[in-house]
Formats: sequence, C-alpha cells, structure tokens
Amino acid sequence: MSANGVQVPVTNQKSQAAISLANYLRDNKALKQRTGLLNNKEDIDFFRFKRFVRLLTSDEYKKKQSNPKNGLMPINSEKEAVQAFIMLIQGQFVIPINKLHFKEIKETNPSWKPNRSKPTLTPSNKANLEPNAYFAWTYTKPNPFMLLYGILLIVGIFAVILFPLWPSFMKVGVWYLSMAFLGLIALFFAIAIVRLIIYVITLLALPRAFWLYPNLFEDCGVLESFQPLYGWEEPKKDKKKKSKSKKGSVTTTGDETTTTSKSTGTDSNTTAVRRKVTLEEVDE
Repeated sequence: MSANGVQVPVTNQKSQAAISLANYLRDNKALKQRTGLLNNKEDIDFFRFKRFVRLLTSDEYKKKQSNPKNGLMPINSEKEAVQAFIMLIQGQFVIPINKLHFKEIKETNPSWKPNRSKPTLTPSNKANLEPNAYFAWTYTKPNPFMLLYGILLIVGIFAVILFPLWPSFMKVGVWYLSMAFLGLIALFFAIAIVRLIIYVITLLALPRAFWLYPNLFEDCGVLESFQPLYGWEEPKKDKKKKSKSKKGSVTTTGDETTTTSKSTGTDSNTTAVRRKVTLEEVDE
C-alpha cells in the first residue's frame, strides 16, 4: 500500500502504542464517524483524514496523553500526527476507501443498489493523506466484559453438569420455571390460531375482516405487539384512494429535487404546484 506516493509496508504485528491510540480514537465523537457499506455489503465506520489530524493536535488529546495510564504517544505537530496515522495503516487498523456517488455505484457494479442512508464504499490501494480523504476502521475495540462473560459461561456449564447434585428445592424451582416458559409459548400459539380462525370467519361473513391483536407479528416491542386490542382490515379500494391522495411525487435530478403536489378537491380547474428544494450538503 502506498501513502502519498510513498510505499507503506503493511504488517499484522500491532504495537502497544498503536493499540492504545486506536482504542482512544475508535469511538471518539470528534472524528464524526459515519457508517457505510463496504462493497455495498458490509457495514463499516469511516471518517475524514482532516478530523484525525485535528483531534490529535487538539488540547483534548494533549490532556489525555499527559496521563501515563492511557499509554498515548506524544504528538506536538501535524507532521507527527501524520506519522501516527501511517502507523495505524501499517498495523491495518484503518484502510483507505473511496466514497462513491450514485452514478459511480452503477458504473462500478451494475448489480449494486444505492442506499440513501448508508453511502457505498470501495477499498483503495493508495492512501492519499489529504484533508478530505476517507478512511475506514477495520479495528474493533475489545469488549471489557469479555472476561466476565467467560467466567459466567464456565459457571453455567458446571451448573448444568452438576444438576444431579442440586438440592431438591432448586430442582423443583427449575421445573416450575420451565413449565411456565412452555405455557407462555403455548399461549402465544393459541392466540395466533384463534386470531386466524376469527379472521377467516369475518372475511367470509362480513364486509371487512376482523383482526385480534393486529400488530401481533409486527416488528415492534412485546407490549406494542398486543396494542391495539383489535382492528378492522381496510378494503382494497380505500387503500388505493389513500395512495392516490398522497401529495405529489418526488423526482431527483442532479443536486435538485422537484416536488409536484396535486390538490384533491372537486374543482375542475385543479392546478399543480411545483417547488424546487435544493439538497444541502451534510457536514460529515
């Protein structure tokens, strides 16, 4: 990999100084990190190079670096910040990327579909250390609770293995808990079957079908799944009318979005109102 025309050797060996620096930077809000799609598939966090230099030359970093417990290297100039960044590239903590615009996505791979909430990113073999150059994290901070999780896992395994040695009251308690859990599962299936039967009967006998717990299988919380208590299915004609009554259509061309809205009144001289909305660049 090359950085500004200089070949940078990449190694899997990570120094303690680089690890400490990466742990400090990884979730730092000053980098203003965003989530993108690497090769339009994998979520990855990325940032601009100027944010990195600005953070390492800030008073906040100097304050953190003054504490020996943090293990951060001293950085007193932009040149030293660049050298520290090259060290992160060498350790494969970060990789250079290209941020693609909508037109470039189709040119790169016709099968890729643009995502408005997450920009599409592609890896680059050349790291341009310019202010607006983009870099993505390949490093993940270690979970501080991993040791605790490991201990709890071992304790749980031994608890299951030593189940025959448990006191009788603990065995009875586990049996009651398991029966209560199975009862909840059976109740859920019973509700699902009953609501389906009610829906089929009302669908054949009434103009509108009836749903008991209409949000039971929606992507929401447990309590929200049972709210409201019941609901009536909307006829297909009403659904079509609602879709037609939505105001206007939105078309995007370049950096401008044209919005067309139509009035839904009964006047024969219905007019169309058009307005242009300029898309402003979001500070990343």
